[in-house]
Amino acid sequence: MNSKEIFKKAVKLEKTERVPVIILSGGVWAYNEQGKSLQDSFDMPPEKSADYLINMIEKVKSDLIWCADGCNNLVLRALGARTEFSIPGKSAEAYPFLSSPRDVDKLSLEKIKEDPGIIAMLESTKIMKKKIDNQTMLAVSQWGPITLGSLMLGTTEFVKKLRKDRDSILYLLEFTKEVVITYWNLFLDAGVEHVSQAEPAASGDMISPRMFEDLVLPCLRNTNERIGDKPFSKMIHICGNTTNFLDALPDTKADMFSMDYKVSLKIARGLLNGRMAFAGKMNPSDTMLSGSTRRVQEDCEACISDADWSRGGYIMMPGCDLPPNVPLENLQTMVRVAHSHTQTA
Repeated sequence: MNSKEIFKKAVKLEKTERVPVIILSGGVWAYNEQGKSLQDSFDMPPEKSADYLINMIEKVKSDLIWCADGCNNLVLRALGARTEFSIPGKSAEAYPFLSSPRDVDKLSLEKIKEDPGIIAMLESTKIMKKKIDNQTMLAVSQWGPITLGSLMLGTTEFVKKLRKDRDSILYLLEFTKEVVITYWNLFLDAGVEHVSQAEPAASGDMISPRMFEDLVLPCLRNTNERIGDKPFSKMIHICGNTTNFLDALPDTKADMFSMDYKVSLKIARGLLNGRMAFAGKMNPSDTMLSGSTRRVQEDCEACISDADWSRGGYIMMPGCDLPPNVPLENLQTMVRVAHSHTQTA
């Protein structure tokens, strides 16, 4: 059974012959390994970009490749935001560009299809599809509707409007949901089979369970239901301590939840078992970046034990995107430990 088949079984809550293991995004990390920026990945020939990511994943031995990894802000650039992608080792920045939520009426989703960076990433995805589709899962991620709205308007203004003019924020979110669907469809047509929404603006450290169920959950459920069965699987990533949200997450209609290191895998197993696959939760900074290989091994073993992996539905993964200077040997240690746990599936 190859890595793609193992990942698919885990997402569908089936027992696997070993612990599935992936990274989350990792684009800035991958290109920083060679002193390159995300902008360099747009500018190089798509074949070279595809080969570069394939080679990096082969070194790590992840069960999944993120296409256009780290490039979520390209949609904001396409819609008119000022962005920065050219600094090696630094995540892309996007600056607020709307004065009012209803300024979305001036925006065109067609611009997303015309952005040269997105076009380059789509071409790279098509090449990867031809080269490794039978072995490794291809995936793409985009910000969720709440995070897109807060980036367009600015977090402070988003929160102020939410309190004083909720209807205008709901109007904005109708547009950001369309952004997610438009972006996903482009990459699904190019060959990806797994889609994700990242909602750092809905962090468990920032919002209440009531706000999550009232505002965030309906948006995530809407995009997941509308994309339907076009992808093989759908994932959500939310930063921070989301313990108080866990029980509601299956209602988003996603197949898989990617959790931060602050969440207990034992609690996740208890609340999500048989309802939704879950992934995590290696600490990206303290363990993956700063820890020794022995620390990585010990923390991996703890995650595998706490997640009770042999029951199925668990994927080993860092709890968030990789810092740009994570040592390759730490990622390889994580994968090696995952691969060392086997069973008859």
